[in-house]
Amino acid sequence: MEKVLALLFSFIVFVIGLAFLITGRIAVGLLLIAVSLFLVGLAFHRRQAVVMQQKIEIGGDVRSQLLNCRNCGAELSRESLEVKQGAVFIACPYCHSQYQLEEEPKW
Repeated sequence: MEKVLALLFSFIVFVIGLAFLITGRIAVGLLLIAVSLFLVGLAFHRRQAVVMQQKIEIGGDVRSQLLNCRNCGAELSRESLEVKQGAVFIACPYCHSQYQLEEEPKW
C-alpha cells in the first residue's frame, strides 16, 4: 500500500513538474521532476531485515546449581531454558512440564 501511494504521489509531482517545464519555469520543473524520481526510488528501495537480540545480564552473586524438574525430578540442562516475552522458562525433555524460573529476593 505504501508503494502505491508513493508512486501515485510521485506521478502527480512529475506531472506538475512537466507543467512547470512547459510554462518556462525550468528550475522549479526540474526540481519537481527530481523529487518525483526520488520518490520512485524510495518506493522500490528494499528495507533490510531487523534483527533483535536479547541479552540477559545477571547481577549480584551467581552460583551454579543443578536444576531438577519439579514434576519428575529429572536433571535439566541449559538447552531446556527458553526466553519468552522477557521471562525465563524451562521445559523438561522427559515429562514435558514447563514452568517459569523465578529469582528469589536478595534481602
